[in-house]
Amino acid sequence: MTQTLSVDSNNDLFLGPAGNISISYDVQAVLENCAHAVKVRLGEVVLNTEQGVSYFETGWNGVPNQIQFESSARAAIMRVEGVIDIVSFRMSIADSVLSYVAVIRTIYGQGEINGGL
Repeated sequence: MTQTLSVDSNNDLFLGPAGNISISYDVQAVLENCAHAVKVRLGEVVLNTEQGVSYFETGWNGVPNQIQFESSARAAIMRVEGVIDIVSFRMSIADSVLSYVAVIRTIYGQGEINGGL
C-alpha cells in the first residue's frame, strides 16, 4: 500500500472529515507523488541535483520548449514509485501559460494529473 499526505488544489495540507490531516492511499497517493515530482525544479533537491524538471530551460526562458518540458516531466513521473507507464501527456499554451495533463498507469490503477507554468 502506498500512502502520502493529501493536498488540496492550492497544494496545501488539509484536515479530513474526522479533523485529522488527510492521507491519500494507493492510486491517489501515487498520482499526488507524481504531481509533486513534476513541481520539483531541477537542482532543487540538495542531495540529488539531477532530480526535478528543468523549468528554467523549458518554460521560463523565452518561448516554452514543449518537447524538452515533456521529456523532463515524463522522466520525473517515471521515477515515482508505483508508476508503470505514462499513457498520454498533452500540453497546451494559452495566455502565456503552458498547461499539461498526464494520464498515468500505476500498480493500483490509472488516473491523471494536471498543472501548468
